[in-house]
Amino acid sequence: MISKVMLVSPPYYKPYSARENRQIQADSAPLGLGYIASYILEKMPEIEVKIIDYGVETFSPERWKQELQAFKPQVVGLSVLTLGYKQATNLAKLAREFDPTILTVAGGPHATVEPEQCLEHCDIAVRGEGEQSFCKILQGQDEDTIQGISYHRFGAIIHHNGNDRIQNLDSLPFPATHLLQVKKYKEFPGWGITGSRGCPYNCIFCASPRLWGHTIKFRSAKNVADEIEYLHDNFGVQHVIFQDDALNYSQARAFEMCNEIINRGLHKKMTFECQARANKACVSLEMFERMREANFVNVTFGLESGSNKVLKSLQKSLTVGESKRAIKLARQANIPTVTGFFMIGNWGETVWDVMKTWWFVLRNNVDMVLTVCTPLPGTKFNYLLKERSYLNSNSDWESVNWITPLNRTDKMSRRYIQLLYYLTVLFIHLPSCLLRGKRGKARDLVSNIIGYVYNRVKLPVRRTNERA
Repeated sequence: MISKVMLVSPPYYKPYSARENRQIQADSAPLGLGYIASYILEKMPEIEVKIIDYGVETFSPERWKQELQAFKPQVVGLSVLTLGYKQATNLAKLAREFDPTILTVAGGPHATVEPEQCLEHCDIAVRGEGEQSFCKILQGQDEDTIQGISYHRFGAIIHHNGNDRIQNLDSLPFPATHLLQVKKYKEFPGWGITGSRGCPYNCIFCASPRLWGHTIKFRSAKNVADEIEYLHDNFGVQHVIFQDDALNYSQARAFEMCNEIINRGLHKKMTFECQARANKACVSLEMFERMREANFVNVTFGLESGSNKVLKSLQKSLTVGESKRAIKLARQANIPTVTGFFMIGNWGETVWDVMKTWWFVLRNNVDMVLTVCTPLPGTKFNYLLKERSYLNSNSDWESVNWITPLNRTDKMSRRYIQLLYYLTVLFIHLPSCLLRGKRGKARDLVSNIIGYVYNRVKLPVRRTNERA
């Protein structure tokens, strides 16, 4: 009978650093593991659960073995992100070496879209929502009867599809925050919260449809506000970061959430931020004014590009005109910080398109967050690159950190994408941060550039596909 379960968020390393193998301190907690832990504790209270987040704990193989020796888990559950895939598999291998009887279970985005890779070192991969499937594994249910998992059987890998999504998210207990080292996270006293799962859009760079499907499931505004009060009263959380793909898929939803916050007086003792869609139907001056009244201090839009051609190629369902309007309305409502996510290295993007993004940022009052478009497994972008042989199946995900192009595109080489990224940082992003008084962000940007130069990263050239 299972009595001890260890849930682990693997370490993550920064490829460009003046110190080799510098481990990154996590900004936010692994809420997925928090939900798994609380679900286990509710359904199987006799099980002891421990969470280790190597995003805030120092990792070494020796320390990992010490943790295994001290806790002696029968099951180790690993949250596997694509960019931390190698570290996750290393933890699984070390666990097996320590005790071959430990059942290793992989979950998370990479286990969902690449279960075969995870099963090279783990016994079971849980795909999609993990609460119900993982609990059934712990209860000893026959693997052949559990939906949404992949596992080994007679030398082959068996995939069970049809993982039923949880219909009523209010039925889930709040994440097991008490099992996390709350004050060790960089964003504390801020804390993440999710009020929904899923996204109806079909952006080619996003794997959300593979994780959740295209149907959104919402928690009630009351349930979300209950968790906000719980976090404030029990852990001293003063700032809540909504981690939904967008809080305003419908304006009615945004109004409902703001009204609940205001009616409980939470806006007088806490601040809030969220991601939002910039589409015309999703925004209005009245909505942003209500968000400001509810003490939202930051609204972030996924704008991606200042070129309509690129937005269309990304299947973003957004226009540059809509982006401008959303920024203007949020500013009119006096939202203190209005942020835009932008990417370079998009499918179909040329140098001229990048210059349109520069012009967009310079002409619109928006704080910039810049990354390189990354072809994560399970995305259409990944498929397009593999179709053109621009991306191989053994890509080094460990060297990727949102600022490193893993591939060329149909219009630009890797080196060109990297050059344009740093030109944008130096001449658009960095001056924008300094003008807005974002000195901490400016320091981070300079640190990335210095680390890049220090390590003299040389991107390998693929003879047939890397022509500029």
